[in-house]
Amino acid sequence: MITLRHEPASDAQRAEVAAAFDTLPFMVAKTDTSGGMVTGVDCLDGGQFFRVYSDGEPVAFYVLRARQGRAGVTAEIALAHGRAGFDLVGEVLPMIERQCAGCKALRIETRRAGLMKKLQRAGYQQASVILTKELQ
Repeated sequence: MITLRHEPASDAQRAEVAAAFDTLPFMVAKTDTSGGMVTGVDCLDGGQFFRVYSDGEPVAFYVLRARQGRAGVTAEIALAHGRAGFDLVGEVLPMIERQCAGCKALRIETRRAGLMKKLQRAGYQQASVILTKELQ
């Protein structure tokens, strides 16, 4: 059985997020969508931390934010991390979508090509493209 549980913000979560996203250069290169302007720990700001359990064992976590815009409230998965013996996108994303009932949309920003394909198969569409140019 898969369950989602909210956890109050803590230093332990910040350390866990830093270890997953901010410590190893290859993980920063794989996951940073900000070009170095934001750390994984920064993604906790204004968000709610949730842990994913499978049969009582923790397998993943994510941070969910709600943003008020011109068209209404959009939920955003600010970051997510985990490994499980099942497809986290296929099994957990529909649960997160239900968690966001009442929101206009659910937004996910990623640079991971495989995740983009999975999200497109789940009905997500590309909303924008960010272009950068090194100046120095």
